Amino acid sequence: MIFRPADKDTKDKKLRMALRSCLGFQPKNLDIYKIALTHRSAVSENKNSNERLEFLGDAVLDIVVGEAVYRRYPNADEGYLTQMRSRIVSRDSLNRIAEKTGLLPLMDVRGNDNQSRNIGGNMFEALAGAVFLDIGFSKCREVLLNHLFSHVNWQELECTETDYKSRMVERCQKKGKSLGFRVHMLSPVPGSQSLFEAEAVADGTVLGTGRGLSKKDAEQEASRQAWLREFNRGL
Repeated sequence: MIFRPADKDTKDKKLRMALRSCLGFQPKNLDIYKIALTHRSAVSENKNSNERLEFLGDAVLDIVVGEAVYRRYPNADEGYLTQMRSRIVSRDSLNRIAEKTGLLPLMDVRGNDNQSRNIGGNMFEALAGAVFLDIGFSKCREVLLNHLFSHVNWQELECTETDYKSRMVERCQKKGKSLGFRVHMLSPVPGSQSLFEAEAVADGTVLGTGRGLSKKDAEQEASRQAWLREFNRGL
């Protein structure tokens, strides 16, 4: 294998080989993947971490996964397709996929954030964003479908509930109630990612509270807590 001049560094060689093994192609811009594998705790400014790539990768995954479930379930209605897409791009699902990529040990993360529950899922989103910027959407789509999403256990996801927010909205509607969320950002801790806290509220009553690295994650966790708490009470 012939490496580019920048790959004379041992770490760069190791990273490029790991990416090639995981993605199935030779990365062009290695720097963008370094950013994708850089946690907020490892840098002094957010712009130098993978958070912006997470944002981009989230949008890319929504499109690619949306197409995948559309083609896999030709007779399913919009509601079921939405559920399956949500299950695949949920943090639990992305965390499991990230573990199978073999890239987690290469993450640059410091301190207690090394044990962050969603570090894998966040990395996977950032990786999707990096692939998109490196080789464009068409090839990125192929990489995600042929290599990374080959780790998806479709049968297991079909029997797994992850979109508790949608379930709680449906449950409240059946009872003539309206479910809403109150979300706020917690006071930042130096060297750690920002946390959001959400309350799931129906008719002025707080049904569940949850925290997450994004508003969406916090709302899902609040919904999960509400679902577990109220399911046997007959909301």
